[in-house]
Amino acid sequence: MNRERLGQKLRTRRDLLAAARALIDRGAEINVAAVADEAGISRATAYRYFSDSATLALEAVLDGAVVAPQNVIPERASTRERVHAVRRYWLSFYSIWENRLRVFAARALQSGSDGAPRYRRAARRLPMFREALAPVGTRLGEKKLEELTLAVSAVSGFENYITMKDILGQDQARIEALSATILDALLDKYGVA
Repeated sequence: MNRERLGQKLRTRRDLLAAARALIDRGAEINVAAVADEAGISRATAYRYFSDSATLALEAVLDGAVVAPQNVIPERASTRERVHAVRRYWLSFYSIWENRLRVFAARALQSGSDGAPRYRRAARRLPMFREALAPVGTRLGEKKLEELTLAVSAVSGFENYITMKDILGQDQARIEALSATILDALLDKYGVA
């Protein structure tokens, strides 16, 4: 999928989530049709993004809790420090929202009648990591930058957090140390200081 199309999809998703939060703030019932109407987006389009009203409501609440990259990424920092600031932000987010994220992840893993996932989760980490890695974009080139962005996003996900906590039995401090080690290894591979 090209960047322009991805950007449009992200904007549509953002508009639907903002509309859902507006309805939640007014105490209105949350369903996909009402959210579509509030956003001024066709119901058919809205149902392609969210087929389940409960998941839509849950994601709207979580999405509203995510801060903008400029509130996470230090201005005058090395690229490595910028990326680690994003990583630390997400680890904190996972810790605070863990119970809701577990419910959300379980819903996202459920299959529809055709066997495909019923719901595709948003990639909230991607834009933040893209912003953090922007200073090395010219040096790495578009292909390598995208590869690195996807890699750091993949190893910084909620699933990794749960693996370290539940399967590996690590506490928050050890999760922080392990995630920093993994991220440093990736940054070293791409020569990011």
